[in-house]
Amino acid sequence: MKKIITVFLVVFAITLQAQVQKTIHQTFDVEEEVTQIGLDIYDEFEVEYWASNTVMVVTKVELTSGSQHLLDFYAKEGRYDLEVSGKSTSMKLTSKDKVRRGMKYRDMMVYEVVKMKLLIPENFELRGKTQLVRKKEDVAVQEKTEGEEKVETEEIDEEQ
Repeated sequence: MKKIITVFLVVFAITLQAQVQKTIHQTFDVEEEVTQIGLDIYDEFEVEYWASNTVMVVTKVELTSGSQHLLDFYAKEGRYDLEVSGKSTSMKLTSKDKVRRGMKYRDMMVYEVVKMKLLIPENFELRGKTQLVRKKEDVAVQEKTEGEEKVETEEIDEEQ
């Protein structure tokens, strides 16, 4: 009986020590004039909709056979980060590190499991795996609103 308990405790201790985890949050503001967001993301991701005008990226990283300081180092270096670029009506989210070289710790290969979730504004929809597009209803309402503002401005100019 003592041997079984000892084996169980050793296996539990190894399992507990072997898995190192970190969750990283990033947010990106989406201006009203943005109609599309390109996605060039290295990792697989899932999409959820939320009532906000920002894109939030939640990245969960788990290392096997590694240590917390190793994961903290790579996270600080931006291994799991996204960068934003773009123009007035479009933006692009791109993985900072697209090569993901293997990691070693104490002469052992360290494997990583990366799970990424994109929380996107509910007025956008995913097209394929590489593009978010503002839903048509919102684009039409925005254009109509802009058109009405122009009409009011023209009327004011004519009166003067």
